Amino acid sequence: METHEHDHDHEHGSGMVHTHLTSVGIDIGSSTSHLMFSQLTVGYRAAHRRRPEVLERRVIARSPIRLTPFGADWNLQEQPLNELIETTFRDAGLERADIDTGAVIVTGEAARRDNAAKIAALFAQEAGRFVCATAGPRLEAILAAHGSGAVARSREQGSVIVNVDVGGGTTKISVIRSGAIEATTALNIGARLIAWDERGSVVRLEKGGRRFLSDFRLPIEVGSKIDETVLKPLARRMTEVLFGTLDGEPPGLDELFITPPIQNVPRIDEIVFSGGVSEYVYGREANAFGDLGPLLGNELRAHAARRGYAVADSTEGIRATVIGASQYTIQLSGETIFIPEPSALPIRNLRVFVVRATWEPPIAENSARLIQAALGDRDPEVRDSPFALYVATPPFLGYGAAHELAQGIRAALLSASAEDRPKLLVFEQNVGHIIGQALPPELAIPCIDEIALSELDFIDVGEFVAGESYVPVVIKSLAFGV
Repeated sequence: METHEHDHDHEHGSGMVHTHLTSVGIDIGSSTSHLMFSQLTVGYRAAHRRRPEVLERRVIARSPIRLTPFGADWNLQEQPLNELIETTFRDAGLERADIDTGAVIVTGEAARRDNAAKIAALFAQEAGRFVCATAGPRLEAILAAHGSGAVARSREQGSVIVNVDVGGGTTKISVIRSGAIEATTALNIGARLIAWDERGSVVRLEKGGRRFLSDFRLPIEVGSKIDETVLKPLARRMTEVLFGTLDGEPPGLDELFITPPIQNVPRIDEIVFSGGVSEYVYGREANAFGDLGPLLGNELRAHAARRGYAVADSTEGIRATVIGASQYTIQLSGETIFIPEPSALPIRNLRVFVVRATWEPPIAENSARLIQAALGDRDPEVRDSPFALYVATPPFLGYGAAHELAQGIRAALLSASAEDRPKLLVFEQNVGHIIGQALPPELAIPCIDEIALSELDFIDVGEFVAGESYVPVVIKSLAFGV
């Protein structure tokens, strides 16, 4: 049996110290649930880089893929999920104490069940070490685009790639240009919008499935016998709607979109498929599981060829989300921070939303518009969760520009409801104190600076370092190894 060690440093040829972490990713999805254990090599790409990064990710164990267990009330069932996790730890020869970090992500239709957040928290157990998230469609699209390798491929090629993640209940689409995700959308297309048992009796029928079936005027309900002759046309209709979205055709089924359709999709160089249905697209799975998976996979592959799209392979298919595992990165804030109420520290496990602002005039108006858009784009599933807003800007341009940025932030936040305001403001440049002092007392939001973040990060802020004017910051990144 392989020995799994953690916190053992060693030097590479560069002379820089690297650290090994053992990580687990747990994905509870619309159709399937599974785990993946990885060993992360964390270090610095260059001596002058202040932030450690994942240099290598090596998978050391994978769980079987199981159908996500739902009860009669369609809530997630705790016991079968717990058994899957415990069995996988045992088969991998790992104890919970061996795990340095990890992520528990509840996705798709599972994320919309009443007890989704409770289930995620149950399996995270040690909240300080794990990222624990109920993923809305935007986060899920981002995770899948990174996990499939589409983001890295787009960055390496300087190309436009669309990642299409087709699961059991939802499809997430990401448009990626030169490694940056420009737009996402999600809609109710998936293999298990309708599912049946070995006798052909319908055992699952989601709202999206009912909508598609209505086109065929079939009065199918749970318990009905499914007419096999309608299944291929049903899969074809789903695929037409999906590709119509990419081709800029009017969707016609607006109610299927969980988030607004992508406008003005650029010329696409390649499509990468991920999610459970991608296993059929790429011919990696042949078994049927009482759903539309095989038919939908065939239709996706055929439609892509017919419409002239180049299809690139994915590094991960059904496991594209679960390989996102949390890593620790520890930073110290700058000394130009603003903490209106030190007793409010520590702050833990805030998901990061990113605003990329510039110093182009009018600074206040532009920054207000960008922040309002970022606040409005948050998934409904996370609207009640505290979060951090990260403002990335070019190097500090001067106090006047910083004050204008503060005015834009002030306008955007005062126009938002209290529950839609961030609990923390984080700045790339050393402007935290200037902006914090310029904000009105009713906002009273901590502002820290000189921190590097991304939209795949969660952040903790500790108490002031004794005798100093800075605070420790722990960043838990959903890490996709190179």
